[in-house]
Amino acid sequence: MISIIAGKYRGRKLFDMKDIHVRPTQAKVRKSVFQILEPFTNLEVLDLFAGVGTLGLEALSRGASHAVFVEKNRKAVKVLEKNCTLFTEANKEVFSADAYNFLARYRERKFDIIFADPPYQESDYPKVKEHILPHLKPGGIFCMEMKKTDIEEQSVRIKHYGSTQVVFWRAEA
Repeated sequence: MISIIAGKYRGRKLFDMKDIHVRPTQAKVRKSVFQILEPFTNLEVLDLFAGVGTLGLEALSRGASHAVFVEKNRKAVKVLEKNCTLFTEANKEVFSADAYNFLARYRERKFDIIFADPPYQESDYPKVKEHILPHLKPGGIFCMEMKKTDIEEQSVRIKHYGSTQVVFWRAEA
């Protein structure tokens, strides 16, 4: 069972699904990532490859003003929408779409934090970063969970959690 870790909705249980292609971010990883990124007050968040929405919903619980979820797996979208009903007063949008198609279609949308948690076989950090760049506000942060991979970039912060790594990159202010 997945639970919100902190904030307004702390302890709220989320619906999950059994699918090898959808793996919610582990609680210990989420806790660490959110401690690094805090505070979330009044931030606009994009949760790409959202799965059942754990990252975006955690951000809303911690004070984000708006969250946009993008997920193409239809079964995951149904669970995500069900999870969003648990947060009725939160400002959120769900898009059933491929992440890259969403980014191309909504080029004018800008966010303070963009989470990306693509399937591990599709974890191409340079490709995802290239596509999200136009969507980050000045000083915005891109945060990507992926399998452990060497990244030849000086301006990133990387945290390791077993075979997983989370890459943080901040846009120029």
